[in-house]
Amino acid sequence: MSGLETAIRNALERSDRSNAEIRARIYQSARQALENGLQKQQIEDPEVIARQRHRLEAVIRAIETEERAALRARAAATPVVSLGEVKARADTPAHGVEAAAPISARREPELKAGGRAEAQADDGLAALRPERDGPQAPGLSPVDDRAGTPAGVAPDLGVTDRRPRKRKRGRLLSFAMVLATVAAAVGAAVWWVQTNDLLRAPSDTNVANPPATVESEDFGGAAGLQNLGAQEGFSGEWLEVFAASDAAAVKPGPRAKAEPLEDGVERLRLTSAAATKDGDVEIEIPADALAQLSGKSSTIALSVQAMPGKTTEFSVECAFAALGDCGRHRFTVHDDRMDVLFKVVFRGKPAPNGPGRLVINSDVSGGGNSLDVYAIRALPGQ
Repeated sequence: MSGLETAIRNALERSDRSNAEIRARIYQSARQALENGLQKQQIEDPEVIARQRHRLEAVIRAIETEERAALRARAAATPVVSLGEVKARADTPAHGVEAAAPISARREPELKAGGRAEAQADDGLAALRPERDGPQAPGLSPVDDRAGTPAGVAPDLGVTDRRPRKRKRGRLLSFAMVLATVAAAVGAAVWWVQTNDLLRAPSDTNVANPPATVESEDFGGAAGLQNLGAQEGFSGEWLEVFAASDAAAVKPGPRAKAEPLEDGVERLRLTSAAATKDGDVEIEIPADALAQLSGKSSTIALSVQAMPGKTTEFSVECAFAALGDCGRHRFTVHDDRMDVLFKVVFRGKPAPNGPGRLVINSDVSGGGNSLDVYAIRALPGQ
């Protein structure tokens, strides 16, 4: 059972689930929670949004089908007293009183004898009270000619209806409980959407998606430095630490590929078939470039692009010899070429005496999406 389904069922348990309007409010609250989660995580892919909405509607349809079946089962199990039985009881002489005597005359002695007649009358009219019956019984005309009273209204038997009236205070309390239940359901649904990775597009392969982690992946594609604009370019202060033509500096893992391409523009196409280390591609960074990063806070820029019509989320890590690492960063890219940036800080670290590596996985979901890398640059001291 999914977390959102659990939240809906818990809300129904704490409310008047036989009321269709209340159930509809709970379902609408779940839909709104999903939309809030989509907006908060800035999910704009129409396919992902449609998939999540369809999944929620399927859950709602299944729950509503169960609720209606349960209501029908309870209704079928409730005994119904027919109009004929009620009339038969009313026409039957009680305690030797003649049948021709008026109804009120028959009931008064029973009331004086100990009040037993009230219980008997109440039992006999149970099927006629609108509060208990709901819709009018089939075949009952608007006016009963024999009784002289509107159909569905109990004849005057001299018995006063002693049922207590519902107080406004009780209604307000019930309404407050419903609001509290709906608010709890919305909160639970939002929490579940945010913590269960609902909004990530599912993989089309049999490789399981890696679990969410925040250990060192504290950098989102839009949370840190801004991407360079298409017309800004790079100044002469930037160092090109890798070019697509440096195929010898690339080492793919057992479940990864690195293919140099050139169709007017040189680039390196990385394809990771696994989200684990086996799907990583290592790119060597020269020692002289690392030496210029030592003791400074610098910026790394990757010029990348997804396949036409595709979107991929890739990760990049540093293994810069004596300088150490820079954590694991993730970026989402589309089929437009863009430059993604992240900071590295190597203050107080000795200059390396050998090359380092950038480790890239082209698809952290394990779906096998490719990533084109045009160049990797560094801006020392900034």
